[in-house]
Parts: sequence; structure tokens; C-alpha cells
Amino acid sequence: MIKNSLLTYYLIMVFFQVIHIFEEIQFEAYKEVGSLKKYLIVASILILLSFLPFFLILQDIQWGIYLGSLPTLLAIGNGLAHIYGVIKTKSFRGTIGAGVFTGIFLGISGVLVLLQLLKHL
Repeated sequence: MIKNSLLTYYLIMVFFQVIHIFEEIQFEAYKEVGSLKKYLIVASILILLSFLPFFLILQDIQWGIYLGSLPTLLAIGNGLAHIYGVIKTKSFRGTIGAGVFTGIFLGISGVLVLLQLLKHL
């Protein structure tokens, strides 16, 4: 079985993705896509698809490692985009800067998962 540290870091990354969604809702970032309903549909699909690689890795299926890189790269990019957004707009509300607080931890956890994924290739 693939090391438990990969699975632990992966679950932490997904946890930060979930609380990141709540932070973006609190700062009204959903207005960027039109409505809260649209935002929640997309966010729910993202979380659902993030669990597919987790279950493949859990079953020792090598494709899980490759598929796990996509949500991991999205997490890293998300963290970097929010930091850039805050610097550029100097705002947290309804902009790309919304979600920067959890976005930082999402990006860090994404880097940790990426390092674990690379170790298991």
C-alpha cells in the first residue's frame, strides 16, 4: 500500500479546499460566476472529482497518482491566484482576493501532496 502520509496530506488538501469554498462564499466571491447556485454546483463537482484519485490511491491503483496531480496543481494554483489577487486588487470581497486566508494553506498543502505524489511515481 502506498504510504499513509500521501493519503493524509491529500485529505488535508481536500479539507482546505472545502473550507476555502466556505471562505469564498463568506466574502461573496460567488458573484463572479453569477449566482451562489452556480458556484455551489461547480464547487461540489470539484470536491467530488478530488475524491476519485484518493480512492484509486487507497486501492493501490497507480492511475490515482497521476489523477491526483490535477487537483493538487489546482490547489497550488488556487493559492497563488488568491495571493496575487489580494496584491493586485487590495480587496478580499467579491474579487480574486476572496479566499486568500485559506487559499494560502490550500496552496501549501498542495505542494506537500505534490512532493508525495512525485515520490511515488
